[in-house]
Amino acid sequence: MDRIEYLYEFISSYIEEQDLPCSRIAIRAAREELEGIIRKSRIFDRQGVLRQTYFEHCLIVTKLLIDLNIPVSHDEADIIIASGLCHDMIAHAKFPKKGLELTEDYHLDPRIYEIVRVTTKTGVRTEADLQQHYNEISRNRLAVLVAMADRSNLVENVYALSISEALDYIREIRDYALPMCVFALEHYPDIRLPVKLLADKVHNLIDVTDIISRRYQDKETACKKEILSLREENAKLRSMIASF
Repeated sequence: MDRIEYLYEFISSYIEEQDLPCSRIAIRAAREELEGIIRKSRIFDRQGVLRQTYFEHCLIVTKLLIDLNIPVSHDEADIIIASGLCHDMIAHAKFPKKGLELTEDYHLDPRIYEIVRVTTKTGVRTEADLQQHYNEISRNRLAVLVAMADRSNLVENVYALSISEALDYIREIRDYALPMCVFALEHYPDIRLPVKLLADKVHNLIDVTDIISRRYQDKETACKKEILSLREENAKLRSMIASF
């Protein structure tokens, strides 16, 4: 059994054991809409370089949400799991109605559509847009959990980005995602523990990534300076040869 099928079977079994009707629809919808759509970033394992599908990413995020054992009602647990499964569908599924397919075609609870909508980063071009994006997530306590579970998996794969992209993503996490968690810790006492666990995991991962990224950036800068110096020396030698 490969990793996607393992995750699919694990989550499907959990959905049946807990009798989660929305999640039962959501896992089918996620497979129909996202399977085979490849993410841009690469991941690495013992088999070498792999390309991850959005379907697999959604399964990973959902398993993390399950493992957190979030202390909410049965109804809200269903909403969280279904939202984790669907969280990339507005951004990457072929949805001409911009995600309304979740409620109109798949007949999912409107709360799921709302979580997927607010956690989808579309039209974000400026710092003000980014702040508004995180502010909107902050106002929905279940969306905070889905967003941070998503970022937890994304940070695990940040090494596949370029140095500049990795540093930009780290800055976004520090400036916006972690302050969002502080807000959630203060305003949503019932989910303090899972929010703290997710925030601590993301914080630790970006600290390590930041150190490594900056070391590579310093090395890259030193190499560029050395190349520039060699070019200048080469130009001088050419000038001297030409003068003879």
